[in-house]
Amino acid sequence: MKKILLSILALIALKSAVQAQTITDTVSIGTGYANQVWYQLENGTKTGVAKNNWDIAFDCSGFGSSIHINSVIGTKLWKYTAGDTTAWTTLDTTGIASWPSAYNSDTSWTYGAFDKEMNSANPYYLGWGSYNTTTHIVTGDSIFVIKLANGDYKKIWIQNLNGGIYTFKYANIDGTSLQTATIDKANFVNKNFAYFSFQNNAPLTREPDNDKWDLLFTQYTTFIPQAYTVTGILQNKGVTVAEANNISNTTTYVNYNAHTFYHLINEIGYDWKSFNGTGYTIKDSLVYFVQTLNNDIWKVIPTGFGGSANGNFIFTKEKLASAIGLNQYNQIEATATLYPNPCINSNTTLLFNIKNTTTAHLQVTDELGHIVLTENLAVVNGLNTYTLNTATMTKGVYFITLQANGTAVQQKLILQ
Repeated sequence: MKKILLSILALIALKSAVQAQTITDTVSIGTGYANQVWYQLENGTKTGVAKNNWDIAFDCSGFGSSIHINSVIGTKLWKYTAGDTTAWTTLDTTGIASWPSAYNSDTSWTYGAFDKEMNSANPYYLGWGSYNTTTHIVTGDSIFVIKLANGDYKKIWIQNLNGGIYTFKYANIDGTSLQTATIDKANFVNKNFAYFSFQNNAPLTREPDNDKWDLLFTQYTTFIPQAYTVTGILQNKGVTVAEANNISNTTTYVNYNAHTFYHLINEIGYDWKSFNGTGYTIKDSLVYFVQTLNNDIWKVIPTGFGGSANGNFIFTKEKLASAIGLNQYNQIEATATLYPNPCINSNTTLLFNIKNTTTAHLQVTDELGHIVLTENLAVVNGLNTYTLNTATMTKGVYFITLQANGTAVQQKLILQ
């Protein structure tokens, strides 16, 4: 049975990668930027939801505890500094206009507005409460004042996070309309966040499963240096992005190995465009490389932006590397791509990302299955390059196979 399973996985591993194809796509977040749209690069799936149907959001990851606000619709948050939770009934908002507002981080999903006073010297203090290493309960120690998009003010106390359940209460500033609510992470499996609406006193699901999207087209708050609402592209947890600037020919450029991939969620962000008085100018020498959760690598180039008239983001995407190398545990082991391909000069470069080995075997065969070249390679964990001299090879189709850890990835090379 084990041999059969390994044979099946080997067949999957040897599946040929599809030759890269540039696709132009448009994501619209609507007139006046009315929506947020989660986007998957592989199949172009777009999940759009109205941006104004929630007020706060709770991190639903296993150890997550961050709490975010919907700042782009006018929601504001202040931490009450004149007292702790014992001041619930006596809270005084006099002078609130001069209190410092709290905002979500624009570089990480891990830090929301409620978490702004996290203390690096005390990793167990989470900004809104403290984590007990014995009971594994986060107990809230602070009161917050929140201004909703409709102008209403509420006071809110995140009472605890216990067993994956957030419990909190909120009321009008004078204590009327008191409500207690819970958010159970178990009801939001595979979601980054659970959302909550004060108007409806209810949680809601808004986003697709966290393995079903790569990029979020949205408005968000950044700091330049004051808090300011911008419209741009954020990336999912675990997705990394490399930015290549001053590229003379963005159409042919694919050397992502020359750039550093970052986890900052606003690596693409908003500044690939600028307002010129009548419309938007797009930077024409900019390329983004996106490494998805399954280690596929995509080339993404913004080419147009419609502004608030229609909320259209126009871009090209091209899949450069497919994560199709698997080991016996069904774990991704390697990705590979060739450039240029088709090749019209004497060299082509094999760019590959490999894990858990220091050696690999390269084999080149023609379309009839004849072996043209074999070579053992010394490799490092991560990105590697290999230059294939094609000067003595005749025009036609070849298959480049890279084997490591008992599995393989294969790319088709066209010589012209």
